[in-house]
Amino acid sequence: MLTAKLYVRGMLVRSLAALALILAAAPTAALAASPEAAAPPEAAWVTLTGVGLPIIADGRVRNHVFVEMKLHLKPGLAPEQARAKNTAIRDALIREGHRRSLGEARNWNRLDERALAAAVMQIANTQLGRGSVLRVEVVRQTPRMRVRNPV
Repeated sequence: MLTAKLYVRGMLVRSLAALALILAAAPTAALAASPEAAAPPEAAWVTLTGVGLPIIADGRVRNHVFVEMKLHLKPGLAPEQARAKNTAIRDALIREGHRRSLGEARNWNRLDERALAAAVMQIANTQLGRGSVLRVEVVRQTPRMRVRNPV
């Protein structure tokens, strides 16, 4: 009789311990499933690297600058969609750079970042759809050669 009571008591202790573990894990699972606890998705971006743009002054090509840019995409737009249009964006940007100079007025070693960003935004609106690119970040500019600036 004594062993049966110990057996039942041991079963009761194990059951209570298992129930305590289940109850302890339940709030964690409920928090993980709640939409408020879900982290917002990271903002997506695509990198355009090695785009060579001319610096044109007085009707002559004075230098070339290789630029690296990040295109920050709107939420919901997959980076793969933008990467698929990478070549078209680069080609259109190079054509635009030959149509009008994107270089700074008094510096033949740098591009005007505002003019460059405006041109990329216009091209991205055409290629990816209006509003698909939130902003353009110029990461790096590397001139092909160091040129003395005009006086």
